[in-house]
Amino acid sequence: MTDAPGRLVLFRMAGRRCAFDLAEVAEVTELPAVYPVPLAPPSFKGVMNCHGRLVSLLDLGVYLGFESSREGGKVLVLDRRFADLALWVDEVERIIPVAEVLSEREGEEEHVKQLLTLNDGEVQLLSALDLVEKLDAELQVIIHSPNGDRGDSRRREAT
Repeated sequence: MTDAPGRLVLFRMAGRRCAFDLAEVAEVTELPAVYPVPLAPPSFKGVMNCHGRLVSLLDLGVYLGFESSREGGKVLVLDRRFADLALWVDEVERIIPVAEVLSEREGEEEHVKQLLTLNDGEVQLLSALDLVEKLDAELQVIIHSPNGDRGDSRRREAT
């Protein structure tokens, strides 16, 4: 990766420093008005208006099994090539050139593509494509299960 051209957007989520390849992110914005969707899982905060189109908002920390983002925070809107999806994170630090990566090694957690070492510490590199594929696989299970059961207790109690 250190020889590859490109940039990374660094952000914080649940006390962790993370990054996406900037090519995967269309924009960074403040948290807008969010409209909840009934019976959605806790990580799915609802939908938001992004330049006239509805975009799903996912609390990335909650989805990955960490604590919820605090009030406020920032939103990373993914490139539409991946999905109409935005990710709520605690804060966005900065954008850096890939050349600032001193070393890299394979990630030890399922959601971490690589662990990158920078001058100021480690960063977990995530993949928007991997994230969207995982979300899609989970959605397919919901769609194809009887009664659309997500394995979510709220859904079972409502039926």
